[in-house]
Amino acid sequence: MPEVRDRLPLLLLGVLFLGYACSYFHRADLAALAPLWPHEPGRTALAAALPDLASLGLLVYALGKFAGGVLAERFGGRRLFVLALATAALAELLAAACTAPVPFALCRVLGMAALALAWPSLGHVVASASPRHRLATTMAFLSQSYLLGDAAVRAVLAAVVARGGDSVDVLRTSCAGLAAGALLSGGMFRWLGRRVVAATGGPAPAPSPAEAAPRCSPWRPMLWLAGMNMALALVRESLSFWSPLLLVESCRYAPEAALRASALLPIVSGLGVVLAGPFADRSPRALAVVLVLPGLLGAAGLAWLSAPAAAGPAVVVVLALVSGALAMPTSLASGVLPLRAAGRGGARWLGLVDGCGTLGAVLAGSGIGRVRATFSMSIAFSVLGAVALLSALLAAGYVRRAAVTGPSASDQSDP
Repeated sequence: MPEVRDRLPLLLLGVLFLGYACSYFHRADLAALAPLWPHEPGRTALAAALPDLASLGLLVYALGKFAGGVLAERFGGRRLFVLALATAALAELLAAACTAPVPFALCRVLGMAALALAWPSLGHVVASASPRHRLATTMAFLSQSYLLGDAAVRAVLAAVVARGGDSVDVLRTSCAGLAAGALLSGGMFRWLGRRVVAATGGPAPAPSPAEAAPRCSPWRPMLWLAGMNMALALVRESLSFWSPLLLVESCRYAPEAALRASALLPIVSGLGVVLAGPFADRSPRALAVVLVLPGLLGAAGLAWLSAPAAAGPAVVVVLALVSGALAMPTSLASGVLPLRAAGRGGARWLGLVDGCGTLGAVLAGSGIGRVRATFSMSIAFSVLGAVALLSALLAAGYVRRAAVTGPSASDQSDP
């Protein structure tokens, strides 16, 4: 029954898409809790500790990704993916009973450490189920799960709050969403496994040793790629965080208008991610262009934003275009390129590169915030422009190193 096998990857991708979107019930809960805690009795200490809780969770999330790929290749991506969602659901349930910062922080660490395993696990599953010559397109599609998942989850939690829900209701709703994602993923993975056995008479064949082994050690190209991803994440997260304030201070937008205008950034970023996958699947030369050129364009756009004459709606357009351009190499670095670095595997490289990107996001708020506080917003955006230029140089180093060493990361010829 070849038609059954043909449907399996599509079903698998749908399950992964929905499951990873559900992970944002844990990632977005602090945004919903922030306006509730200051007005709830007994939550004053939690409200005061909110910035530290957010930074701690993001740091644990980054460090956990380094181990996520190794664990996925050791224990299986499907099992680890379901376990990550289920553990995060448990963390939300425990957090609902916490009224002091330390117990809540422990729950936060548990949940973020578990969720750090989800993306490398997803990558491991995709690398074994999707044709390698379409891997960039597939990962570009799955990257939309966190863009759409973030928006959908925030809408659900906003509805809970609008109906009079308190912080406990928010946390219990997040627990239910994560548990639903774990049950859906686990049930569908089990059913799909049985369909493979029914269609082929046995489990899916493992890749041959020649197919699974890398042509050479991808350590050096991956280090260039990890550095590029860290620089890109620092710039993109800074733009996301500081763009509303820039519009208020420099363009005299009202706060609510600035927030609405800043929503254009993730929309254009999502479009950039969708375009990056098929473009990178086209040829090694197209891949090199989509890695190096966005950093140069981003540096030019940020240089314009740092000029005193930058004002008006043009600022919103440039912010969105810079964010969308930088999303293209970011999606490739956090998806297809590490997966192609080691034959049919590569989840451990995905954890390394994506973890470095999350560390860059940790530096975005505090690092650029200190530059702005010490100097000015204009200087802060000049620094971001220099970091964007650095990302282009690191991308060029990756392209050159990958071409010299010949890892499968640049191989576009698989059938």
